[in-house]
Amino acid sequence: MPASSIFVLVCTPYLSAMAVEQERRFLSSLLSTPLMKERFYQATELVDRNHITRNRTRIKEELSKRPLRSFRFVINKN
Repeated sequence: MPASSIFVLVCTPYLSAMAVEQERRFLSSLLSTPLMKERFYQATELVDRNHITRNRTRIKEELSKRPLRSFRFVINKN
């Protein structure tokens, strides 16, 4: 996938439930590629009260917890 690719997802009320599910699956498979995961972690920071970290392991751990803990925020730097 070229680095300059731009992805646009358009949701309209005219899509059938099956078409929406198909788009969701396509987007999910696209976002789970190694390149997209790497870009996600490069563009994300974790704010833990007053501390900001870019540590990939800490971000992964926080995203895996359900429900999310209080005063923890995942922020996209873009």
